[in-house]
Amino acid sequence: MTKSDSSPAENMQVDNANAAAADTNDNQGNGNDNENGNNKKEEGGKRKGKRKSKWGDSKWSKQKRDPNGKANAPAAGSGSGEDAPKNNRNTDNWHSRNAEREEVHPGSFANAEMRKLFGVSLPELDVVADADADAKDAKGDGVVEASETGATGDSTAATATAPSTSAENNQDGDGDANQKDEVKLPKRKVAILLQFLGTRYTGMQINEKKNTIQAQIELGLYKAGMLAKTNFGFPKKYSWSNSARTDKGVHSCAQVCSVKIMLPTGDLDKVRELINEQLPDDIRVADVLQVPRSFCARTQRDKVRYQYMLPSFVLQTSKQLEGIFETVLGADRKSRDMKNPFTAEEAKALQQKNRDYRATEENINNLKSALEAYQGTKKFHNYTSGKTWDEANAKRYIISFTVQDRVVDKYGVEWIPTLVVGQSFLLHQIRKMMSHAFDAARGVSSVKTMRDSFEDKYMNINTAPAQGLFLDMSYFDNFNKRKNAGDPLDWHSNESYPASLRWKKFKEDKIMGHIMDEEELQGNFVGYIYQQEHHISLNNYEAWVKKTGRR
Repeated sequence: MTKSDSSPAENMQVDNANAAAADTNDNQGNGNDNENGNNKKEEGGKRKGKRKSKWGDSKWSKQKRDPNGKANAPAAGSGSGEDAPKNNRNTDNWHSRNAEREEVHPGSFANAEMRKLFGVSLPELDVVADADADAKDAKGDGVVEASETGATGDSTAATATAPSTSAENNQDGDGDANQKDEVKLPKRKVAILLQFLGTRYTGMQINEKKNTIQAQIELGLYKAGMLAKTNFGFPKKYSWSNSARTDKGVHSCAQVCSVKIMLPTGDLDKVRELINEQLPDDIRVADVLQVPRSFCARTQRDKVRYQYMLPSFVLQTSKQLEGIFETVLGADRKSRDMKNPFTAEEAKALQQKNRDYRATEENINNLKSALEAYQGTKKFHNYTSGKTWDEANAKRYIISFTVQDRVVDKYGVEWIPTLVVGQSFLLHQIRKMMSHAFDAARGVSSVKTMRDSFEDKYMNINTAPAQGLFLDMSYFDNFNKRKNAGDPLDWHSNESYPASLRWKKFKEDKIMGHIMDEEELQGNFVGYIYQQEHHISLNNYEAWVKKTGRR
């Protein structure tokens, strides 16, 4: 059949075959151009071949190969030449493959299992999740429905998806509005000062099937209309970063997060209020500041300050504690289960016995000396897990570690606040540092033993309760010195700044009060000193060369 006698579709196939043959000759260098010594054209042909292999044939290259020297008519529904159906098909497949690879984070409330696990209701997403589940079940049973265009299979799922808003289409803030009644919201990078009580959460970082602070913040931003549905569940899409990681049960009054959000108003204080309306009461946004697009809260934080509050009774000597435990627990005190050693009545009696203890000047001086031993650059491989002494990242720089003025809570218990400032910290590092400092201050260990723990040896060190620890302040001094950095990220220099007042109020009224109430209700530190005296062998502080066992 000649080309003139064939149908348009068959003509298209002939043209594609001719073009493919011409392209093969160009790439192999067997055409007339090579025989005439036209190496530049040959090299250009190779470059076109590479472009084709990645992006497909372009319109101008297809026109050049057209034997009639005319542009091919665009296919229906496309703006390209005769190869538009092929390009559209390849593009659809490419997006389909990437859609399969991209799934919402399993720790995000965009994930249907997370919403079900923690009782979170998002009707607009629950409907889609139910439809996807039904489609999956139908596909598993061999049921395939046809779409309006006659296509079958997975393409039907697209018809069940609700139309996206202009905010969803405009993920980078530069798309076009598709409907007249929709308003495009500007998308900007902001720094958020976070405050939270960590008791109900399993840490800061988003984690699969865990209720985390990051997941709650993402949910609040989405419900406030500041995250598009297409970005919800994909932290990388909105450039999420946080200045520090906090463990399970650890609190914060100065966590800083950077995130790209849609701003419904230019009044950032109003933005803060809108976010807070969607957050639980134990998570608050203290400040929102616009920052450059390149800002990253994790990499541009210079240092961080943590506070650890310890009740004075943990500084009692072993002899003093032994007398208390013998009086309340009796002769079987050493054989109790480590996880649940007391009855409720016994726990209350132990708290009552320890309530009136006040730290002596010797206790305070010993504690100060112990904390000062951590200052400087040291190897903290013994103050975390899974580190060896020769690992470079086991080294950390502690700027200062100080003891603050003592306070007495409403229950009559005396507390000693401590502040540690450093560039960064390892997992459980601060809590292990505090545990060893407790024992050095009460005579079980010593400052010399603490210095030995920084050497090329190994030592078992217990972990102090998480309930006494909270993130106190994040510093961005170098960022603030940059030209055109915008509003400084500084909540510690100006005490009259509204966000600084909110920071102080949350710290004193919420976090410190919560720590004291929590100890009265749960007795975490009473349980800790019991473990130290009866289940943690005192020879743990003997260093050995070869690493063995768990720490």
